[in-house]
Amino acid sequence: MPPRGSNERLDFTPILTHYLFLFTSVFAVIAWFIAFIAQIVATSRLGHAQVGALWFAIWLQLFLILGVTYTLASDSIAMHRLQIVTFGSVAIVFAVNGVNDHIFSHSASLDAIAAGWLILAIVDILWVLYFTSEEDSLSLYLFNSLGTGGLTPPSRRRRTRTTSLHDATSYGGGGGYSAAGIGPIGYDTKLNNSFAPGIGSNPLDSVPPPQSQKSANSIVGLTSPGSMPSAHPADSSGPQGISSPLMSTPGNAGIGAGGGPPLPADSSIMSSEATAYPYRAKALYAYTASPDDPNEISFSKGEILDIIDKNGKWWQARKEDGNLGIAPSNYLQII
Repeated sequence: MPPRGSNERLDFTPILTHYLFLFTSVFAVIAWFIAFIAQIVATSRLGHAQVGALWFAIWLQLFLILGVTYTLASDSIAMHRLQIVTFGSVAIVFAVNGVNDHIFSHSASLDAIAAGWLILAIVDILWVLYFTSEEDSLSLYLFNSLGTGGLTPPSRRRRTRTTSLHDATSYGGGGGYSAAGIGPIGYDTKLNNSFAPGIGSNPLDSVPPPQSQKSANSIVGLTSPGSMPSAHPADSSGPQGISSPLMSTPGNAGIGAGGGPPLPADSSIMSSEATAYPYRAKALYAYTASPDDPNEISFSKGEILDIIDKNGKWWQARKEDGNLGIAPSNYLQII
């Protein structure tokens, strides 16, 4: 998923509150310095051959530590997880070779190298396991039992596409959210269930096509409200004067020049305020909505939400202040 934003500063709170990353980050930094200093001593006393490719590995490990730290601080796990897993796997191979070549060597510097790389190998394995975990996997559940730190799950991605104007026929389902006559907008695969309650089709579909083109001229030619010049014959199929249904019916202004009947009120929209909320959920962790997805809502830890639909990994919810949106289900608990 996209990071929190280029204008936002890095937030190291997730590292401090997620005990897995707190301890592994501390151990990784300590082990890196142990291995680095030991490699310097071993090279100066025993020659370069005793260290060899571990010099490449030590710098690879440093950039891996910095990359993990940045990813956690920017909450951009889904964006960088592939790179971290790739370089983390390579670092594990070097770490295991470093331990195997230098352990029990009866040399203090070589033993220190083996100890440092042994700790780094364990840390790298834990990181690779976390960044390859799916949202509902047992491994992620075990890791998050130590605290989520407010981090977005690794497997959560947003794939957006632009819908064609020909496909913009409904507010929900597979047709995106565009109505007829509105330009293409982004489509989020998280919202397989449309959020708009009770709306199943475009409300403009019920308006018949224009009956007469003369209705457009009937408004332009007005000389006084509610009257028509005698030179223009009255057209019963179009709006007559300022009191026409096109002008007086709310929601009909801007439907072109057609003289069809007034747009009927959508009872499903009118009744949305009276929607029943069969579930209530408590927020286990604080969540900040992504700026790239206007359908998400933010909430704080311990906040109570009304749940409209709890199917899938994203639940349709309403906050106490009346804001509607979607929220990740693994951040909520039904009460």
